[in-house]
Amino acid sequence: NVIPGKAVFTVDFRSPDLSVIEDMEKRLREGAKKICDEMGLEVEFEKTGGFDPVTFDPTCVSAVRSAAERLGYSHRDIISGAGHDACWINAVAPTAMVMCPCVDGLSHNEAEDISKDWAGAGADVLFHAVLESAEIVS
Repeated sequence: NVIPGKAVFTVDFRSPDLSVIEDMEKRLREGAKKICDEMGLEVEFEKTGGFDPVTFDPTCVSAVRSAAERLGYSHRDIISGAGHDACWINAVAPTAMVMCPCVDGLSHNEAEDISKDWAGAGADVLFHAVLESAEIVS
């Protein structure tokens, strides 16, 4: 029963391929403009941030993957576009990240939580990846 005079929201596009992100942004702008024109509405866009995709060092990624496998933990490659420190360090040093699951999948939020077991597993994977990279048998 209430029709707002204005709606503001954010859209977060992520892909390992910058051209895909650019295409998604272009299609959003064109599609929203077309819909709004047809409905007699206005639309404005403001890009407030964004990070180009980062490809981490294959040797570091392999060490993390290998450690997870040796320790019997499930793992998978994921795309993170959150601007983690590792993304910036990657420009000057070989880098990878170990990501741990969050309770109910809630991440990057003040209500984010992680179980002690998941945190321990992540630390264990990191420790063993470092040992492998340092060529120390564990």
